Amino acid sequence: MNTEQKQVKNFHYAWVILFVASLVLGVYVPIVNSLSNSWQLAVTQDLGFSRTAFSLTGTITQAVGIFLGPVMSYFLTKYNFKRIWTFGALVFSAGVFGYSLAQNQYHFYILGFLVGGAYIATAQIPMMMLINNWFQEKRGLATSIAVSGISAGGALLSPLISSLIGNFGWRASYRVYALIILGLGLVFGLFLIYLKPEDKGLKPYGYREGGPEKIDLTKDSDRSLNVGLTIAASLSASFFIFLLLGSVLNGLANGASLQFPPALQGAAGFQVAAKVMSIYLLLGVFGKLLLGRIADKQGIHHALAFGAGTLALSFVVILFVEKSWGPWLFSIVFGFGLALGSVLPPLVTSTIYNREMYGEAYGFVQSATQVGAAFGPLLVSYIYDAQGSYQWAWVINIVFACLTGIFWFLAHQGAKKYANGAGA
Repeated sequence: MNTEQKQVKNFHYAWVILFVASLVLGVYVPIVNSLSNSWQLAVTQDLGFSRTAFSLTGTITQAVGIFLGPVMSYFLTKYNFKRIWTFGALVFSAGVFGYSLAQNQYHFYILGFLVGGAYIATAQIPMMMLINNWFQEKRGLATSIAVSGISAGGALLSPLISSLIGNFGWRASYRVYALIILGLGLVFGLFLIYLKPEDKGLKPYGYREGGPEKIDLTKDSDRSLNVGLTIAASLSASFFIFLLLGSVLNGLANGASLQFPPALQGAAGFQVAAKVMSIYLLLGVFGKLLLGRIADKQGIHHALAFGAGTLALSFVVILFVEKSWGPWLFSIVFGFGLALGSVLPPLVTSTIYNREMYGEAYGFVQSATQVGAAFGPLLVSYIYDAQGSYQWAWVINIVFACLTGIFWFLAHQGAKKYANGAGA
């Protein structure tokens, strides 16, 4: 029985990799994204600086990724992935623990650089590289399951963090989170993570001799294009510009959503806000799986319409958050709108580029997303501090969400001339 036949009949290690990726994303991403501002009110009230000042920590954390994304994807590919990832996890834990010792906003800013670098080395880029390497079939499903871990982790951790802040203080809550990061980093980094199936003497899940077939554009015009252009060649191609522009806008809109927790807390109180956050983070699991299925079954164009549409509608609904029904309707809509930010960047990239170029291309996509994510929360908090209201911030981000889908659609359309290696 050959290797491929054994892998079909036996449990494939790719599912262990998927489990690792899901859990890592479920813990490492929320502290930087969806849960980052859960500490905002407690910290600013205790240390006496503004919400905008606190949000600058997130801006710094995200901004680090702007420069490190392409560099880190290169190093993770060319050098010892396990060592780099494990070291990044240790630094991540130390940085989050350091937040608990902060005495002013400048301590947060310094630690933000440390956390930002460790985040890039351990979260989306390396986890999506693992999924892309380990799955030849069901890659869309695996991607959706992995990033669903972000919502699942956020939903489980949100009430824990809120409870810790309320009962033991914000410093203790940071320390507990740091220990969770450390535990996962040591177990996964030392024992479970392998960059490629070949590192364990295996082939990717669903491996077929000769690799994937070429795409028939008359039948699969909105599916994978297998573009093999190098990044150097892509820089002069319009589709790559649209891909990056859409990523920046995606970062802006999803970065702005990080201000949802304090907006909910201010409008509905801590208890209601915690429940609403748990609901939309839990629904986000199903929203991401649904988006992945739409991409697999209907194509990336339908997925873009669904993702951008539900995120834009989320900003519409939060305009009515002070109504008695507002927070609850918002929790449902944003539960599905969450999928745009995490599922679609790797899926859009994988439907354009082939396996060989995916890692490097996704590094640039992630960096472009970080550009937007660095300024999205800051823009919202600035508008709030200037006007005492979030209203105009939400209106602006309705436009950002819609343009994200439009630019990514144009990117996929423009890449067709390079499909299957054409035009290289």
